[in-house]
Amino acid sequence: MKRFKTFYNLYSLQRRFVSVLLSIIILFVALLGRIFYLQIVKGKHLQVLAAEEWLRDLPLSSKRGEILDCTGVSLATTVTTFDVYVRARNVTNPSQLASEINKLLGINYDTAYQKVTNKSLSEILIKMQVKEDIAKALTKFDGVYLSQNVARVYPYSSLLTQVLGYCTIDNIGQAGLESYYDKYLKGVDGKSLTQTNAQGKEIDNSLSYYIPSVAGANVCTTLDVQMQSILEKELLSAYQEHKALGVSGIILDAQNGGIKAMCCLPNFDLNNIPRNDITDLQQKSKNSTVVDVYEPGSTFKLITLAAALNEGKTNINERFFCGGRTTVDGETIKCWKTTGHGSVTLLEGFKNSCNCVFVNLALRLGVDKYYEYLNYFGIGKKTGVDISSESSGIVMPKEQVRNVDLARIGFGHAIAVTQLQMATVYAKITTGYDITPHLLSSITANNQTLYQTEINKTKIVLNTDTISTINMMLSNNINSEGTYTFVPGYDVGGKTGTAQKYGENGQIATGKYISSFIGTYPASSPNYVLIVCVNEPSTRAYYGGVVAKPIGEKVFKSIFTTKSLQPTDKSQLELQPNIEMPYVEGKTLAEACGQLKAVGLNVIFDGDGEYVIKQLPPVGTKLYLGEIVYLIVN
Repeated sequence: MKRFKTFYNLYSLQRRFVSVLLSIIILFVALLGRIFYLQIVKGKHLQVLAAEEWLRDLPLSSKRGEILDCTGVSLATTVTTFDVYVRARNVTNPSQLASEINKLLGINYDTAYQKVTNKSLSEILIKMQVKEDIAKALTKFDGVYLSQNVARVYPYSSLLTQVLGYCTIDNIGQAGLESYYDKYLKGVDGKSLTQTNAQGKEIDNSLSYYIPSVAGANVCTTLDVQMQSILEKELLSAYQEHKALGVSGIILDAQNGGIKAMCCLPNFDLNNIPRNDITDLQQKSKNSTVVDVYEPGSTFKLITLAAALNEGKTNINERFFCGGRTTVDGETIKCWKTTGHGSVTLLEGFKNSCNCVFVNLALRLGVDKYYEYLNYFGIGKKTGVDISSESSGIVMPKEQVRNVDLARIGFGHAIAVTQLQMATVYAKITTGYDITPHLLSSITANNQTLYQTEINKTKIVLNTDTISTINMMLSNNINSEGTYTFVPGYDVGGKTGTAQKYGENGQIATGKYISSFIGTYPASSPNYVLIVCVNEPSTRAYYGGVVAKPIGEKVFKSIFTTKSLQPTDKSQLELQPNIEMPYVEGKTLAEACGQLKAVGLNVIFDGDGEYVIKQLPPVGTKLYLGEIVYLIVN
């Protein structure tokens, strides 16, 4: 029995030893497993967490790429600024620091003091994009740190407001090209890191780490700063002269679709963005040349003309009769000249912008054929321009179009387009090629081209005879051989348009018009198309020929001079505006017309009254022989 107990005790001791040994082995294996998990599986993640505990980082904003015009002139660039941070645990004189922040940065003292004493956060941003001299003046205080940043600068201030757009305070594109090409412009931010203790206080003589930023790419555009400056100058003058709701314009390269200039007024200085009034900012940021739609009026007649000529429905010598009105589907459609143009050829009808002629042509074509040409020319479709929020225009569904609707569309009513659509249509019709308007030429970085815009030109349905006839008619439309020439010595073509606006109730808004002019140069084979629109001129002058056409004339003249483009017919340079506009206000219409025609001027009048209440241009203006003047009667 005694031996048995001894054996049992020995066996129990062995069992305990084995149990303890197994427990140690299991614990050791578990410990090894945990170490493997922490070191291998979760190692990188834990290293990041550890670094976050003992490293404090400040962002280093990347340099935003530049936006350049077609000659390499900078339209949007960046300058180095600094973001000011404070680490409250390192601040030794909070009251003096708060006072200096108040003085140099304009931040309320109490707000500044609260920030520089808030030790619950490792660092606090005081202000972004501070000029270098001011920011470095604050670094004499313990606890102040600077992070390099960049600020967007626009060398031409308000030039190209809606086209360039702008950025947020942290350099994210918010509108225009800045937003559209933001992913290329913005670059990659870097970091500056410093070691700190457990309380977040920087360790003396500790290591610093620097991860450099990567600059953004440059966006090279088709824009021409010289043309843009000319366009904006003349549009601003018209905006002020006519007290308009707004004015806008585009210069388009007719050969490749590159936008050379694009302007909308009113605008604002891109270096001083009015962020305190969001509604006003949004309204003035809108690029109305691609967003807003309008009835084009007589400029749309070119589409009807091109379709009719191309389909053999008419020729320039065919005669039409205009009695001032015509009836379609039992509805009366008036010509703008209520007394009628009488018997006119197609050439004369286009020059006189006779509505009755184009009603006739549209009806000859019929709905199906007319809509084919609308589709050919891109009416009712977006142009594909690289601008956000482009409108497609408004076109009645073909199946709902009556003859009276087609008749109105034929002279530019009952249809709505954007200005860019109309400029593109004129380029297509006058060159015979389909083009896509665009602003981007290329994207470059480190002197290398990353992307180049491809120019795809495809022939449209117009035959060569149609195109040459149209270009001749556009030239004839604004020039009188041997008497009045639009720009003496230069081959310019063009068409004016006047259309009433509609109110929110869908009814015509009394006294509200959009006046427009579309010009081509050279008229025989255009390189450029210019469109200008004046929205609601409020000085009683509203005809496109009075309001918009003079803008086009001044723009073309300035471009010819600035670009050193030589005249094609130097003999015309001898023509001088030597007829002085007489004073005819207060006279009867018959008396005024007789006096004006006697000195060699042509007359267009508006109104149903007997007496002239306003004349355009004003008395004393020097005019060419054969030039058109406008009278308003009541």
